[in-house]
Amino acid sequence: MIRKTRLMTPGPAPVHPAARAAATGPLLHHRAAAFKPRFAAVQEGLSAAFRTEGPVAVLAGGKFGRRWAEVAEAYGMRVKTVHAEVGGTLTADDAAEAVAAFRPVSGLVMTASETSTGAAVDVAKIAEATRRLEPEAAIVVDAITAVGAFPIETDAWELDAVCGGSQKAFMIPPGLGFVACSPRGWERINGERAKPRYYFDLRKYARSAIDDQTPFTPATGLILQLEAALGAIAEAGGIEALEDNARVLAEATRAAAEVLELDLLSAASPSPAVTAIRAPRSGTAPDIVAAMRQRHDLFIAGGQGDLKPDIFRIGHLGYIDDVDLLGTLATLERVLMSIGYELSVGSSVAAAISVLEARG
Repeated sequence: MIRKTRLMTPGPAPVHPAARAAATGPLLHHRAAAFKPRFAAVQEGLSAAFRTEGPVAVLAGGKFGRRWAEVAEAYGMRVKTVHAEVGGTLTADDAAEAVAAFRPVSGLVMTASETSTGAAVDVAKIAEATRRLEPEAAIVVDAITAVGAFPIETDAWELDAVCGGSQKAFMIPPGLGFVACSPRGWERINGERAKPRYYFDLRKYARSAIDDQTPFTPATGLILQLEAALGAIAEAGGIEALEDNARVLAEATRAAAEVLELDLLSAASPSPAVTAIRAPRSGTAPDIVAAMRQRHDLFIAGGQGDLKPDIFRIGHLGYIDDVDLLGTLATLERVLMSIGYELSVGSSVAAAISVLEARG
């Protein structure tokens, strides 16, 4: 049998054909005149994706949410970590309680879409609750799996910094990082001159963006692929269409899990970016993930850390369509039956089709 490899993980996500085609073209020098309009197109697309009027820094360069704490501690900051139960999420009340208990607070960092558990947080409400108590606190959002899955309003919500990555909804390989800032965030960045910084000095990127350039040698090939992918997003209806696609695919996946009588890990606040599903029996999740890959070349994600025996994850970001999902669900049924799980053949596909048809 001729087999096709399919990526249905929450990242890296499938690469768009236009981006693959751009990768085979001639490499432009990053200071050449021809590169400037290409980078200008990238800036325009990124500004729309992050919903900001300002420049978006393009950088070359666990347990996810926990890593923010590790980074802050590495820079000598005092860190207060707010833990959510597995499958739970941080609420605005949780944030307000933590800020009140830990004052003074200079900043709050949150992960908008937690890839490892499939949970999403209400970024706008958490930011608002934090600022009621600490008006000057910096709000930093890890939106790597959120941008392209649901709206992140950098400017409207006055988010000081929002981080993204190329390998998720932007549909190109790993290698680029993005930082968008609201006007409030840029004011903070431009006003703080005491802290040492060089390569990651966002002021350099903002100044260079005025001239459609980067301050240092960029990953030019990836930027050309990004231009192509952003063009494809625009042709498909913009970032809103990409978000709608992820939302509907996630809803269809949740409907399929329900008829298969499989529980969601983050049922109370599921993310449109990725759905985390509990395996029929503890310890069988790695077998399901392995069988999908080894027997069918279909890559879904396993659990992280303590969750590894219990969950598997199906991604909905970027270049994934209805047929990809329906094929994944049909394959999942085959694998579940192979480990002795009783189900009605085709039931998950039928449930997903009902959701997809409702979209029209």
